[in-house]
Amino acid sequence: MVKTTINLDDEIYKKLVEESIMRFGSTKKISYLINEKLKKVVIGLESPKKTIAEETFGLWKTWKISSEGYVRKLRKESEKRLKRLGI
Repeated sequence: MVKTTINLDDEIYKKLVEESIMRFGSTKKISYLINEKLKKVVIGLESPKKTIAEETFGLWKTWKISSEGYVRKLRKESEKRLKRLGI
């Protein structure tokens, strides 16, 4: 383990303090928290978060129902719900 000094923006420091207090109950584990976050990004233990577009891209390929069938089903369920509510 290497000890070093880094300069953080005030916003980043505040968020780290908040998370440290929330997870560990004090700010004594900020170093652990920073190491944990850096490992995920630098070493790649966790893939970067995908955007909504990336997550949904190609989703329709796995659907067993056509888009028209899906819309019909959705409308039927909506009508049933409205009738049940008396609207």
